[in-house]
Parts: sequence; C-alpha cells; structure tokens
Amino acid sequence: MVSKLASPADTGTVNRVLRILVAFAARDRWPLNELARELDLPRASVHRLLKLCRPLGFVDQDAEGLYTPGIELYRVAGRLSAEMPINRLAAPLLQGLRDATDETAMLVLLSRQELGIFMSDIAWPSHPLRYTVPLNQLQPLTWGAAGRSVLAFMEPQEIEQAIAQAATSPLNGRPLDVPELRQTLQRIREQGYATSYAERAPDMHGIAVPLFDRGGQVRGNLMVTVPHFRYDEKKQREHLALLRTAASELARRLGWS
Repeated sequence: MVSKLASPADTGTVNRVLRILVAFAARDRWPLNELARELDLPRASVHRLLKLCRPLGFVDQDAEGLYTPGIELYRVAGRLSAEMPINRLAAPLLQGLRDATDETAMLVLLSRQELGIFMSDIAWPSHPLRYTVPLNQLQPLTWGAAGRSVLAFMEPQEIEQAIAQAATSPLNGRPLDVPELRQTLQRIREQGYATSYAERAPDMHGIAVPLFDRGGQVRGNLMVTVPHFRYDEKKQREHLALLRTAASELARRLGWS
C-alpha cells in the first residue's frame, strides 16, 4: 500500500521521508531491504534517509536491526490523533453506544488514497471478552462490516481497485470470494448498513452504519461488535437503531448533514 503514495516523478527528499514515515503506520518493524522494496526506492537511499530521521527521534532501530517508529513519531502521532476534531466530536457518541449496548463501539475512518480503513477511536466495555484492535492501523476494505460498509458506497473504479488488491482474510488468510463480495456490497447499498461474522476476529459479530460528508462521499462508519455467545438478533436490530441515530448526530456535529 505504501508505494502507491508517490508517482515516479515524486523523487524529492521530503517526499521520500514522508513515505518512510507513512510506512510505519502500516507496519511497525521493517528490515531495510523490505522497506526499500515496499517503497520502490534504492536500498542505499532508504538507509541514508533513515539515518537522517534517527537523530530527530522519528525513527529508531531495535536490537535485531529492524527499523521502528521513534519516540518523537509516536508523540506527534498521539498528539494529533487525540486532537483530531472528528474524534473529539465522536467520543461522547461512542461512549453512549457502549453504555447502551454494553459492547465495543468504534469510529472507523476511510483512508481513500490508501484504499483502506483504520479504527480512529474506540469505546471499550467492561467485559473482559471484547473486540480488540489497534488504533490507526490500516485494514483492507474487502473484509468485515468495518470495511464493506465503506467500500459499498465508493466509486466503481475504487471498488475494482480494492478487489484487485486481493487482500486475504485478516483472520485466517483465506482468499477473497469476489462474487460473494459483490453480492454483499449490493445488499449493503440496498439496506444502508453492513453486518459480518468472524471476518476480522474469531466468533465476533459486527454491525456498521456508514458516514457521509456534505458532498455525499462516504467517509467511514460507526460500528458495534458483539462476541458470538452474547449475540442476539433482536438486540442487533436495537443496535442498528442506536448506530443510525449516532451516525446522524455525528454528521450533524461535523456539518455533514
């Protein structure tokens, strides 16, 4: 995913450094050779740029020689993430969803350029068994309610690009069933929400309602996840109503209504 950020003409040092830093959002430990291949850059160039980033604290190197995000990168990313306006506006709504359902509630955002989604904020319930997922880590659009509720409302060419990536299941590595995906996307468009079971985590149900901006572009979703042993179809209908209300309110707060 990382190499898509730049065209062949994007050869400046700043561009290359930014691409390196973006790579750490997709993966937090990189061997030098793999990072160079991912970025489609010469190994020597990547090594030189990493050496430039290390004194500033944006890149570090572990005992195994792998390159990792530096403490300064974590500090900046954490500060910006905590202050992201959409997170601030969504947080009370996520907490309300969590309290009303006693389940995990999440704000999922689309990274359109990367054709991926990431969990931007999560309200955790008190249950020890709950859906756990890292924040701000890119995930494929083709799996689970989190991704498919967004993918269904993207442009046709974007859908085809996401399918062409042929991402395997984050849960068990099984290949993508393209005909099943197309049928599911059509159903999501018709009903306005997505459900899934055991696509990103074992024995976990998900239900997601997409978010649209003022221009009608899908921007992400609000979702709730439920472990299978607590799942009840009647409660899912209640969860859907709560999600729709919360999504509508978040759109209003963001000026997207």
